[in-house]
Amino acid sequence: MGGLENQVNYWDLLPYAKIYENLLAMIYIVGEVNKDRELLPNVTLGYEIYDSCKTAAGALEGTMSLLTGWRKMIPNYHCQTLSSTVALIGESASVTSIPMAWLLGLYKFPQISHGATVMALSDKNQFPSFLRTIPSDLFQAIGIVHLVLYFGWTWVGLLSDSSDYGLQGSLKVKEELVKAGACIAFFETIPAMYSEMKINHISKIIQTSSVNVIVIYSTEVNLYPVLEVIARNNVTGKVWIASDAWAQSYMFFKNEFLRILQGTLGFLVRKGDIPGFKQYIYNLNPYNNPADIFLKHFWEIVFDCKLQIIDNTYKTNENLTNESKICNGDETLQGMSLDFFQLNDLRSTYNIYNAMYSVAHAVSDMLSCRHGKGPFGNGTCVVINDFQPWQIPQSFCSESCSAGYRKAPQPGQPICCFNCIMCSQGEISNQTDSIDCLKCPKDGWPSERQDKCVKKIIEFLSYEEHLGTVLTTVSIFLTMAAAVILMVFRKNHHTPIVKANNRELSYALLFSLMLCFLCSLIFIGRPTHATCMLQQGAFGIIFTLSISCVLAKTVVVVIAFSASKPNSTLQKYAGPRLPKILVMVCTSVQVMICGSWLIVLPPFRDENATSVTGRIIIECNEGSPVSFWCMLSYMGLLATISLVVAFLSRKLPDSFNEAKFISFSMMVFVSVWMSFIPAYLSTQGKYMVAVEIFAIISSGAGLLLCIFVPKCYIILLRPEMNNRDYLMGKGVFKNGKD
Repeated sequence: MGGLENQVNYWDLLPYAKIYENLLAMIYIVGEVNKDRELLPNVTLGYEIYDSCKTAAGALEGTMSLLTGWRKMIPNYHCQTLSSTVALIGESASVTSIPMAWLLGLYKFPQISHGATVMALSDKNQFPSFLRTIPSDLFQAIGIVHLVLYFGWTWVGLLSDSSDYGLQGSLKVKEELVKAGACIAFFETIPAMYSEMKINHISKIIQTSSVNVIVIYSTEVNLYPVLEVIARNNVTGKVWIASDAWAQSYMFFKNEFLRILQGTLGFLVRKGDIPGFKQYIYNLNPYNNPADIFLKHFWEIVFDCKLQIIDNTYKTNENLTNESKICNGDETLQGMSLDFFQLNDLRSTYNIYNAMYSVAHAVSDMLSCRHGKGPFGNGTCVVINDFQPWQIPQSFCSESCSAGYRKAPQPGQPICCFNCIMCSQGEISNQTDSIDCLKCPKDGWPSERQDKCVKKIIEFLSYEEHLGTVLTTVSIFLTMAAAVILMVFRKNHHTPIVKANNRELSYALLFSLMLCFLCSLIFIGRPTHATCMLQQGAFGIIFTLSISCVLAKTVVVVIAFSASKPNSTLQKYAGPRLPKILVMVCTSVQVMICGSWLIVLPPFRDENATSVTGRIIIECNEGSPVSFWCMLSYMGLLATISLVVAFLSRKLPDSFNEAKFISFSMMVFVSVWMSFIPAYLSTQGKYMVAVEIFAIISSGAGLLLCIFVPKCYIILLRPEMNNRDYLMGKGVFKNGKD
């Protein structure tokens, strides 16, 4: 056998030998289980083997055949009349295990994988019946990060393939590295479809980058063309951190890769021992197993000879030629210098061993079940000859934590014992048995189950909603009412009741009230920076103009009555000039307050994501709260002065003493705005805006109703009272200037 290494390519044969080793392990373990009469008394396990050809289509085809129980796939029908299938062992790769798990999960059919490590497969909501005897990539990713940090490497490159395995694993590595304070020099992805341009680009980045440590999360097949180009470009001096999918790949044991991969650190699945399996392999012989077509093919390749075996029809093997070397029958695997099966380093095969025995022990538990103490309804047990696959008894210290919860270790208990704690407000966990919860972004909020982030609801007082529609309708109605009253006053401008107390002030007050009602519309709709700057300033100045007109009207009443007395010093103030000056001065003070507010710290549009749970409130931030309250305080001061003066002059002898009505209007105004302050401070979001609009509308309506409606009543319904003789007969005074 000395010339074997020259005749057989050892490294090319190893991948196929590993696949065959897994198949042999399954056959061997089934036989060992069936020999153990204490484990499964009176029960014999059988098996069916399907080849997925490493494709999702092949895996699904085999899965459907298994579920159907017939070579012809008939979805949702089971045609097998013999004993039911207990479980499915496999697949080895994540890319083929995921579609299988989706399909099998519909039927709650147990699937136990020995090699699929993608983190998403731990999500019991998506994959309720998926199990595995290999750790999730979550732990490998954390292990890689700990390795990198152990050596003090903080400048790291990341390379992954486009599969779920590569992307999920590398993203977790990136997340943990950034969290630990390391920096990512680059993060490149190997395309799913071969692209020479992209691969050359990746090679150039690695070659020119100053980073010396590169983490590669990829399968061997996807990584091969990249490392091939890197080897061709002679990129050396890098430390490669290998994930388990390629860390021990025979594809990279060739000489051209050894030069660039020196110093590579890799993660491997833990190995174990399968009792009796080594001797089982050594005892394999095609002469004793003529039905094993795989063994025949393997034997001829390994020993470079042709088997001369009589098949079931007692005919000589027709593949023999004169040039073929005939196997002499003395060949044995145990005496070979090359260990094709790597029997001292069982890793994925050991996971198959665990998977097979987990099924066997589950069936054993079903056999030992006692009625009244069973795991199903009313303590019942299953009938061993007629049970559903989802009925595999479970054994665990703590129930799995579903998405939306995180695991919290129980003090003094093993790691398998934990409590499930709901994620805190604003956090989620999107897979089962999460160790940590993740914070949602600023514009996101956890769903009701806290298993994903959803967009927060955008909230503002819009015209379309009922509240906005009602406020808009009322504002427009009151604007039109003020406009009608102004038209009535203009049409009857020559009548005594309109002339009384300075009709120019009445016109100015009506016009300012119209603007007040209209300015409330600025508060409705999606806020912008322009409307936010306009809202409070326009409201403050216009309302101050209204109150200034009311104050001027009150002063006119007092001065006109006092000036009518002999030797009164107020006669020089009687006339239209004083009220105009008073209105201009009072309004100018508010203009200066609002102007300085807009210059120093103006209001602005703000997105408030913290006040109301699950909502983003688009609102106008006052900018300077001091300026806002100064504006309101100044208006309150003018209103209070008007109320006091009007109240004191309410009993002046006059058939139409306007001070009485001004007193009522100012009482309404002050009451509204005194109520506004606590209501405004106790509400949030669009309701805070609605409170301010209501205060504007109601206080303006109070002025309109109390001051002008009585006059309109006389003008329109009691015209006989709107004459000079009637008013003079009641002791009406004249200001002499109208």
